[in-house]
Amino acid sequence: MSDETVFVLEDEAPVRAVLRESLEAAGYTVEDFGDGPTCLARMGDLVPGLILLDVRMPRMDGYEFLDKLRANPDWRGVPVIIVSGLGEELLRAVHARNAERLGVVGIFAKPFDVPTLLRYVRSTLSRR
Repeated sequence: MSDETVFVLEDEAPVRAVLRESLEAAGYTVEDFGDGPTCLARMGDLVPGLILLDVRMPRMDGYEFLDKLRANPDWRGVPVIIVSGLGEELLRAVHARNAERLGVVGIFAKPFDVPTLLRYVRSTLSRR
């Protein structure tokens, strides 16, 4: 597992670019993906230290991605932070029912504050 590598799983290219640039400027190695299947395929070669995950995506939504992620014993310990446009209240309501099973460590609604998200990423990775 590469603790300083962050995978960004986001279907909106502009949001993906902001996340990538911000994380790289903070010193992290970043790989970004526009859909879940592509990200899961890459995880066969490299397991990241953290995943930033959108919920609404084509081909595979974020919750289906999480189910597949947690089904693999090698990936169960990877912390996931949800970054989504669903709205914070809805995200928290959905997440509250599945928090432990899904292994989500944080939720950020779009639009998000980049410095706050970066502090959360740093804090999460430092606990590993």
